[in-house]
Amino acid sequence: MKKGNLAHICAYVSLAISITLLVLWCCNVGGFTVVSLDSFVGVIVALLAIIVTLAVGWQIFNVVDINRKIEKLSILEEKLNKQEKTFKQQNFKSQESINFILGCESGSDEDYLSAFRFYMFSLKYSIQLETSSNIKVLLNALEKMANKIESGSVCTANYLNAIQTSSNIIRQSPNYIFIKEWYEKIITIFNSKVRKENE
Repeated sequence: MKKGNLAHICAYVSLAISITLLVLWCCNVGGFTVVSLDSFVGVIVALLAIIVTLAVGWQIFNVVDINRKIEKLSILEEKLNKQEKTFKQQNFKSQESINFILGCESGSDEDYLSAFRFYMFSLKYSIQLETSSNIKVLLNALEKMANKIESGSVCTANYLNAIQTSSNIIRQSPNYIFIKEWYEKIITIFNSKVRKENE
């Protein structure tokens, strides 16, 4: 039964009782005597006590019902957060694989700058995974491409900004401490061989 229907029923019952009592009072059923001040006050206090008790009981019922709904919402929120986390991890894994493949293809075509960029993207996603076994493979690939890039190679600002953005994400990762020395060595080699366009 819905709360709205229950409230309507209670209102109608209260109205019916009030009308019934009014009719009984007017018809002097049962031979009512004159009501004294003491008995009147007593009746009023009793009625108020009953009303307060019903109101408190109704509020307690509402609080319990709301708590149940809040608990259900908390469980639903937890499930949604878990699904979101799972989806994000799956997306990282997909991006890691796609960029690794693109890096391999660029390396095979001897486009070492593009290969380096794709491997950087792949490492950016790989280091954000909860478990990843490809970080060493990617660092090896990055070092290999960095060594093959010709000194004085020119890159566009967009190209270098994309690499810098990926590098910042990698450095902010909690796992960065484990690859810091190797990674910084690779970046130093890359920076020594590449310059921004129009510089």
